[in-house]
Amino acid sequence: MADTYDVVIIGGGFAGVTAARELRKQGQRVLILEARDRLGGRTWTAEFAGQAVEMGGTWVHWLQPHVWAEITRYGLQITESPRAGEMRNWISGGTRHEMPSERFYPMLNEALKRFCHDAQAVFERPHDPLFNADAVAAIDGLSVRDRLATLDLPRETLDLLDGQWASDCSAPIAEAGLSVALRWFSLAGWDGLRMLDAVARYKIAAGTRSLIEAMVADGQPDLLLSSPVSSVEQDAGGVAVTTRDGRGYSARAAIVTAPLNTLGALEFKPALSGHKQAAVAEGQASRGVKVWARIRGERPHFSGTAPDDHAITSLHSEYHLPGATLLVGFGPAADHLDVGDRGAVERAVRAFLPDAEVEEVAAHDWVADEFSRGTWPVYRPRQLTRYLRALQQPEGRVLLAGSEMANGWCGFIDGAIESGLRVSRVVAHLLASSDTRTPISATV
Repeated sequence: MADTYDVVIIGGGFAGVTAARELRKQGQRVLILEARDRLGGRTWTAEFAGQAVEMGGTWVHWLQPHVWAEITRYGLQITESPRAGEMRNWISGGTRHEMPSERFYPMLNEALKRFCHDAQAVFERPHDPLFNADAVAAIDGLSVRDRLATLDLPRETLDLLDGQWASDCSAPIAEAGLSVALRWFSLAGWDGLRMLDAVARYKIAAGTRSLIEAMVADGQPDLLLSSPVSSVEQDAGGVAVTTRDGRGYSARAAIVTAPLNTLGALEFKPALSGHKQAAVAEGQASRGVKVWARIRGERPHFSGTAPDDHAITSLHSEYHLPGATLLVGFGPAADHLDVGDRGAVERAVRAFLPDAEVEEVAAHDWVADEFSRGTWPVYRPRQLTRYLRALQQPEGRVLLAGSEMANGWCGFIDGAIESGLRVSRVVAHLLASSDTRTPISATV
């Protein structure tokens, strides 16, 4: 390990690893400081009930251009989450409703089109989300719940949409910006069923860890795990990054990929710009939960949805094991479900499957985790227009990156990779135009 680098990257998720690889390919000396004892950030391939499962981010798609390019680059294979089976159910007004899948999905697609009726006008160029600035500004103050309240649809359909978006946004729908839903719909070609495939069908067969490991092996940056950062200080000559245990590293530039909700724990000298500070103070909306449950018996594949007054708003089967089925569930509020309480999880599961016997549960509390403070990035109302461009702007020699700052698939692995590519290009230009390779001193 050296003490002086061209670039220090804070965070070893997909944004940080992408930026590190790109800069290493240009001959830069790069160090990644990762707070956790593993790479991956808000993705994490772990073991549960003898099965490799994703505790965090999971799904990919060829409509997500950046992650698909990486899957192609490293020759990785994909697999599919199972389809719902012959029947699809959802909860409305406290009652479980069922419908044959061949009728359910066209009905859901039509409802999503009604909900996103103006998406193409607002996000005419989906990977340039502020291109049509006036149209975006007109909807950016609205929440998902605000849009639902305007739709003349049956209660059962409204509750289905409620649960769909609460699960997708990992937040109560009154807190999630309408822009989030319209962006996803637009990025998927303005089609509801295509969007469902893009966000929750295909996954990397060997797990997300296989991709991040391939990227690190390709770039070969220096790497320190279990190294949370306490401060980032810069002057005209460079940047000094100090870890909590007092180690210091100097660089010509720094890239901070820590999630938006965690940036308040870092000391920046000088302080971040006013708009960045405001975004950090507000935080992104997602505060939900993802939980795995092993239930007794090999059941037919299943998928269900419930509105956001339920602890679990989306539940589906993911794997069959001998004598058991693995379910994965999503809820909009981590404080509404104690994922460490098997009985509490069983009660939530039984809203969908009344006779289910939950034998074992597993989850990671991303909201309580000091290095995430939330699940995947989801903007609140007004945050897209107020903060996206500000978050993307360099602060001298310090730049922010992450899925929060993506122009395209914000909240996905694809968005993190996009952001890492963009910020590495900006840093490369900064280093090329710099007159000095001498950074400020760091405390070692």
